[in-house]
Amino acid sequence: MNDPRTVLLLHNQGLWQGCFMRLNSSGIEEDRFLTSLEVQERDGVIESCLTYKRTGQQRLMNFETVPFTMQVNGRGGWSLGPSCVSPFGWVGELSVVSGIERRRIVARYGHHSVDQVFYIVETKSGSEPSPPSQPIQCETNPCGDRVVWQPEPGVEVLLDTRDRQMSDFTVCGLRWLGSNGEHQQIVRRYDTTGHLESLSDVWP
Repeated sequence: MNDPRTVLLLHNQGLWQGCFMRLNSSGIEEDRFLTSLEVQERDGVIESCLTYKRTGQQRLMNFETVPFTMQVNGRGGWSLGPSCVSPFGWVGELSVVSGIERRRIVARYGHHSVDQVFYIVETKSGSEPSPPSQPIQCETNPCGDRVVWQPEPGVEVLLDTRDRQMSDFTVCGLRWLGSNGEHQQIVRRYDTTGHLESLSDVWP
């Protein structure tokens, strides 16, 4: 099964209960809030509706075909972001899935470096998410020129926290050791010209 649209729906369709945790540029949690996200296909259109439970505000996204800026792997993991980046700011969203559980990040890169990261724990089939019980203080480890944050055991967030310059290759990645004992991962890569590279299973 190689069709990205079919794989995306197979692993991600349903009603997801979530907890968003906002981390600052040092990987320290500053806020958290609950959400629900419904992903469904209706009349050939994939519909995504995110509801913020605190306010009732909703965010909608609909598409018939997978956007060319979205990358989907064979296990239902996906990443979304611009087709080309510069050192002056971009947002990358990455998700990995294992059965009825998902881990996601939204990484906001500001002027040259990381501004903040949302770490998201989601589950479906009527279950409630199980985020870390205490506010997150990420353990940080070097990974070549990049860093890896660990918001909870078994989860690695790959970030480029350098003072990025033009002609710098850059990445954003998410890896999770799921409850089935298998690693689920996805990495979004941009080459030295700032253009999106093809999806690869290599970590980092």
